[in-house]
Amino acid sequence: MLRVLVYDNQTSNLEEMTDPKQVLTAISDTQKTIWVDLTKPSQEEAKLLEEGFHFHAIAVESALKEGERPKFYSYGNYSFLLMEATAASNKGSVVKLSQFSAFISKNYLVTVHQKDVNFIEDTINTIKSEPELLNRGVGFLLYNLLDGLIANYFPILDKIDNKLKTIEERIFQRPNQQVLNEIFKLRQEINQMRKSVSNNLDVLSLMMRHDSMQSSEENRMYLMDLYDHLMHLLDMIDMYHDMVFTSMDAYLSSVSNNMNNIMKVLTAITTIMMPLTVITGIYGMNFDMPEFHWTYGYVWALTLMAVSVIAMTLFLRSRKWL
Repeated sequence: MLRVLVYDNQTSNLEEMTDPKQVLTAISDTQKTIWVDLTKPSQEEAKLLEEGFHFHAIAVESALKEGERPKFYSYGNYSFLLMEATAASNKGSVVKLSQFSAFISKNYLVTVHQKDVNFIEDTINTIKSEPELLNRGVGFLLYNLLDGLIANYFPILDKIDNKLKTIEERIFQRPNQQVLNEIFKLRQEINQMRKSVSNNLDVLSLMMRHDSMQSSEENRMYLMDLYDHLMHLLDMIDMYHDMVFTSMDAYLSSVSNNMNNIMKVLTAITTIMMPLTVITGIYGMNFDMPEFHWTYGYVWALTLMAVSVIAMTLFLRSRKWL
């Protein structure tokens, strides 16, 4: 799907276009700031990138192909940016990754993505309500988009935080294999998220060092602000990464403690039953004993066993072993 917003810096007029030919004509006018957004581009729209805008074939291929590593290239009169975008998932896993690409020129920006991402819609709605924002140029538009891309990570961290709290409660209530599986799954998702943020941070660092992105002091400030946001995000992810390991240690400690309690009970039972074993062993010997000829011999043996059990139980309780 092709969506185009054209802002005339002289008349402050915002126009929406759908005809690719009109778009190609408009980008030659340096007095206009143009944003072209392609969502799940068709073959015709994909051809527009290479044949209409004359973007490099490798950059176009990267923009259209999912699963590419984040990157930044400069091709003279335009630059190509690819970052990983993310959103909270309601199905199974916490993290859902997608790809966001941008072709950046002096007066126009072309964005490409295969999945719907909310920060694109939010930015479009903002510009429609405040068209004069585009008067600040392509750099400001890109900054808003990347700021939205980064902001999308924070709700996921909130979801991870809630999951960790739930896991911790279950660890102390009733630890089982399912809890351990959830801990491992959450650790994998945090690692996936950390890798995504680290890759985006590397790309942003490259942009900050490149001359094409340092055209004005304002652009430098935008990039520095985005860099700070990503660093803050990375610090939070590292914190949750440590919390997952803490949860795993707590799980192992809880399981070990439960096992110790079980062994303690079994040991106590064995200790209590030990005098019974001694008594039955003595009376089980193949000798003629006086008690065998006594009328109350059987009652005596049972009474002796009961007294020994009570005595051992009281002894264990007095030592607080039971």
